[in-house]
Amino acid sequence: MNMEWIESLLGYPEGNLPEPLPGVICSILEEAPEHTDIQGGYLIMDEFEIRDERKIQVNGLEFHPTRSIAHQVRSAEKLAFFMITAGEGITTWSQQELTRGDPMAGFIIDLIGSEIVVSALDIMQEDLAGKMKSAGFNITNRYSPGDCGWPVTDQQKLFALFPANFCGITLSESSLMHPIKSVSGIIGIGKHVRKTAYACDLCEMETCLYRYRKTTRSTP
Repeated sequence: MNMEWIESLLGYPEGNLPEPLPGVICSILEEAPEHTDIQGGYLIMDEFEIRDERKIQVNGLEFHPTRSIAHQVRSAEKLAFFMITAGEGITTWSQQELTRGDPMAGFIIDLIGSEIVVSALDIMQEDLAGKMKSAGFNITNRYSPGDCGWPVTDQQKLFALFPANFCGITLSESSLMHPIKSVSGIIGIGKHVRKTAYACDLCEMETCLYRYRKTTRSTP
C-alpha cells in the first residue's frame, strides 16, 4: 500500500493531496502495523453439490448465492471457504481518533483498515492459487455473502463450517462480523474453472468493493 493508492481511495489525482494530508497519511501508514493483527485461513471441501443454479449444499448446509456466483463455481471440483481479519486494533484506533476530535484521521485509518484486510486476502488467494496450480487445478474469483446480492445471512452457515472463534472472528445474530475489518467467502477450485474479471456491468451493487477497486486501481 502506498501514497498513490491512498490518494486514489480519497478521490484525489496522484500528487494532488492538499496539506496536511500527505503528512497525516505517512504517519498513519508508519503506525498501522502496530494496530493490526492479521489472521486468516481456509478449509477445502471436496464434497458439495450445486443445485438449481442457485443452491450450494455442503455438510448439510444450503447456501443461496446468486445465479452469477453459482455459475462461476459450477465446474468446481472443490470449494475453499475462507475467513480473514485485520484484527480489532485498527477499528479501535480509528474510533479513538474520532473521539479525540480528528475525524479526518479516523476516516483515513478506517479506509486503510479496509484495504489492509483485502490486501491480506489477495495474498491468501495467491497462496491458494499457487498450491492448487501445483496440483493441476485453477481457482475462481472469491465471493462473499453480500456480494452481488448473495444474502449476508449465509454468513451463519459459512461460520458453522469453521471452529468457533476461528482466528478470533465472531458473528452477530444479524450476521455482522467482529472484528469489523474481516472478510469471509468461497473460492472455486478445479481443472475447468478460471479466474475472470469481475462482471461489474452485470451487477447492480454500486457500493461493491470490487467495483471500486476495479475503477481506481490497475494492479492487485
